[in-house]
Formats: sequence, structure tokens, C-alpha cells
Amino acid sequence: MAMSVAEARTEIKSLFEKADLIEKKYPNGEITDNQDLQEVQRLLNEVDGLEAKLATLEDTEVRRNRILSGMDRYNKPAPGATLPGQQAKEIQDAQFISPGDQFIKSREYRELKLAGHFNSSLARVQFAINLKDGTSLVMWSRQMQQESKALLRGSSATSGGGFVVNEHLSGLVDIRQRELTLLDLIPRVPTESDTVEYVKEDTFTNAAAAVAEASATTGTSGLKPESTLAYSVATAPVRTIAHWIPITNRMLADAPAIRGTINGRLLLGVDLALESEIITGAGTGEHLSGILGSGTNLIVSGTDSIMDRIFKGRTAVRVTGKGRPNACVLHPNDWQGIRLARTNVATGTLGDYLMGPPSQVGAVTLWGMPVVESEAETENTGLVGDFSMGCSLFDREQSAIRVGTIDDQFVRNMQTILAELRAAFVVFRPTMFSRITGI
Repeated sequence: MAMSVAEARTEIKSLFEKADLIEKKYPNGEITDNQDLQEVQRLLNEVDGLEAKLATLEDTEVRRNRILSGMDRYNKPAPGATLPGQQAKEIQDAQFISPGDQFIKSREYRELKLAGHFNSSLARVQFAINLKDGTSLVMWSRQMQQESKALLRGSSATSGGGFVVNEHLSGLVDIRQRELTLLDLIPRVPTESDTVEYVKEDTFTNAAAAVAEASATTGTSGLKPESTLAYSVATAPVRTIAHWIPITNRMLADAPAIRGTINGRLLLGVDLALESEIITGAGTGEHLSGILGSGTNLIVSGTDSIMDRIFKGRTAVRVTGKGRPNACVLHPNDWQGIRLARTNVATGTLGDYLMGPPSQVGAVTLWGMPVVESEAETENTGLVGDFSMGCSLFDREQSAIRVGTIDDQFVRNMQTILAELRAAFVVFRPTMFSRITGI
């Protein structure tokens, strides 16, 4: 069976540990039991053979690294030369590279693929890809998603089947705008700590007023009013959000399919979990402290219509929180009821749609605020807030994508792909958000 450098080193270490256990039975240094002595000699002989094999494997690894390095170096144009389309490519490369692209272009992945490890049912692969600085897994699930199964596999012995499709360049320009998501509203700040300490505003009473010129040196004449502004120091721990999927070696060898899987499915799952934590996280155990549990304004159900209550929530953000409401978050089922509302409901003769005709083109708004549909929002409950000033998401570490085997995957010719992120969420001023009930 083919053995990698890492596996050879692990096996050598294991043999030395076994020999050491026997040696520890004889503190004086002399092994008096003939059977133990023979076992130590056998283990050391195996080490000699593996060390010779390791030297060959390391030479092979150095050769491969040199080949890959040379390919990278000489595939680049000479200084001053411009290849056809090079300028457009440089502009594209200057933008963010998706985690899936970083995965299939990484040295680790290319070396293993070049060595044929993904083509052998006997190969056992385990490695990690550290993504480039500035990459966050929460940035990359805004694409159209393809259908997937719990186990991704190809339809033939040599390809990814339906994942490998003809490239199609459309001549049409799509004028549709990308749907706004909750994570688009939240500012992201990098951090290098596992706990974020921040200042939380508890109360603010604005007593500022016009003051007359003093007419006496005593009493209240000319005395300026004192406002109340109370702060407290709070902490937000960094939490981990992660998940994994099983995948066959054949699919792992199909780079385009893996890129789509990482960008489309793994990152979508991380985003959905993060959205739930941001809105409804309980702050206990390994959960983040979400917005709804931070002490927001509460607009309860009553005789007002749903849209009136949403506007009152907007007003509370401005008046109580001194914020500028910039979005309204609703469950898709709740937004459906609002969007389908029509005039003349009381008379039984339905008129026009209140929110405009179905053919209306443009951003989805309510009272001048963009509407964000999120299944993380509790149904029959809405959220209005100043997301740009009232909260922040702190990204703890560069996201990572790891590949390895668990359980009996080794004998099933399968691997595991794991994606994870670590982040903390902070609500600086809870009154910059309003919770609307009874929608």
C-alpha cells in the first residue's frame, strides 16, 4: 500500500513508542527478559526499514514541490508581457477568491491529486487548507444553489457525472439585483482574541436645552442641565460554527464539483446557522447572544395593523435608540401576508395590491426600509433596527477547510470535508432594535 511522508513518520513514531514502553520496564537499562529483548530488536529493525523508505518519500516530495513551484513560476507572463485577456484577469484576481477556488488551487490539494491519491481506494488522505487573509466563510454563500444529497457521488467510475457540465456563456445581461441577506447588514470586524470586551450603552437621557445667561452667582441661574449616559462593560465569547459532509474519492478528484460543493452547500449551511445565532441566540452554552435576547424595544400586537406596528417599531429605534433604522427582517411566511395584502378587503371586492403589482421591478422595501427575508426570524415576529451602528460581528480566525477520514470511511473509499468559522457577536445598544409581535 502506498504510504505518504506523514504516514511513514507516524508509523516510525509509533514503533519507537512501543520500544520505549518495553525499555521502561527495565529502569537499570539491561533487558533481562529474552522475549522483550527480541521484540525491541524487531521494532528497531522495522524502524530502520521505514527510515530508508521515508528518505525516498521525502526526496519524492521535494521533487514534486520543485515541479509545482516551477509550473507556478513559468506559467506567469514575463515582466512587461501582456497575454490576451490578461488585464481583465488581473482585475478579476484582485477581487476576493472564493474558498472553493482557494481549496482546489492550494498546494496541498494539487500535490495529492498529482500523486494520484484520490484515484486509489487504498490511499488515506488527511490535510487542511488555511484560507487567505481576509477570507471569511460567511461571505461566500450568495450563489445559486444546486441540488445535493447527503452523500455526494459521481454517476460513473471516471467523472462527477451531472456535476461536470458544458460551460455556457450567455449573451443576455441579468438586470436582477441580488437578494439582500441578514449578513449583508452586519458590519464585520477582525479580532485576535477569544473574548471580545466592549462597552454597552444601558441608558441615555438627553437633558440638553437652551440655557439663559446667568444673572446671579448662586442658585440655578444659568445652570446647565446634566444628561444621563450610563455604560457598562460586557464581554462576548468567540464561538465555533462548523459542519461536515462525506464525499467519495472520485468526487474529491473532480475539482470543479468540489469548488461548487464548498461554495454552495458547506458555506450556505454555515450562513444559515450564523443567521439563527445572530437573531435568536440564547447566549448560553456555545450559543452567541442574539439581538432578540439583548433587551430590544417591544412593539406588542394590538388594534394596529401589521404595517402600522412595523412603523412604530421604526419610530422606537429613532426615538428611544437614537438610531437610524436601515432594515426590516421578516420570516418569509410573514412577508407573504404583507406582500399579498390588497385594497377593499372589508367589502369583499379585492382591489390592487397594496405593495404594488406583481410585475413591479425594484428593491423590496417597507416604509423606506429594505425587507430581508430570513427563516432564522421567528414566525409572527418582526425585527426593525439600525444594523450598521447597533451591532457587529467579530471574525476570530481565518476560516479553514479540512479533509480527512472518520469511522470506517477508509475502507469505503470516502473522505470528510469540514468547514468551520469562529466568531463573536455584539449588540452595542439594544434599543437600536425593535421587536414586533403578533404579525
